[in-house]
Amino acid sequence: MTDAPAQQHAADLALLRVESARLVATVEALGADGIRHPSLCEGWSRAHVISHVSRNARAMLNLVATVEGDPTPMYPSREERDADIERGAASSYDDLLTELRDTSQQIVDALAAMPEGALTQTAQAGNDPAAMTRLAGADLPGHRLREVVWHHVDLDAGHTFADAPPQAVRRWFDEAVADLRADARCPSMTLRTDERDVVAVGDGRPTVSGPRAGLLLWLVRGRPDQIVAPSPDQLPDLTPMEDLP
Repeated sequence: MTDAPAQQHAADLALLRVESARLVATVEALGADGIRHPSLCEGWSRAHVISHVSRNARAMLNLVATVEGDPTPMYPSREERDADIERGAASSYDDLLTELRDTSQQIVDALAAMPEGALTQTAQAGNDPAAMTRLAGADLPGHRLREVVWHHVDLDAGHTFADAPPQAVRRWFDEAVADLRADARCPSMTLRTDERDVVAVGDGRPTVSGPRAGLLLWLVRGRPDQIVAPSPDQLPDLTPMEDLP
């Protein structure tokens, strides 16, 4: 085995430690009233987002168990996952915060303790056969990092992709572009970032520009706050492609 899986695992785990602490700090600052405000995820309050992040940590413990040799489904079912998020969202602020702290630490500790042999083993993420994704053990810290950062942004409490690690934003931007190009519903456009990325889709018109973090926010959450198009009515419609949360 090359060192690449171990290096990726270690790099993402280091970022995850920092970003998990930042998420907890934001939730601490929200207070009991703040968690009941709407989030960027349609139909979800901030409490729903916090509940989801905690339950994702528990579900990822199952993926860690799987790559370590004890096959365990990530969730019992999609229906139970959704019902559990709803139950958690109805909890008190103190309970939600305590759960977030505890589960965030548990998954970081479990990822840090993974044996080297588990890094190349794989586990199925999610329960939807139509969207089945297999992740190697080395990919698990990066997968959790995405959950933590994206849903930190979803809290709509001042934290944006511009505050996230630039190397992670670049990775997610590239992944979002790949998803665009693979989706037949994607409208034509050219994405031009302040960091000098130029990406053409279809006939390349119109051009949408802005910082990479701002374009990512638009691509994955439909928020055009930080981007520029020739005119508002020329902004490509991504609504048919949205898949939240």
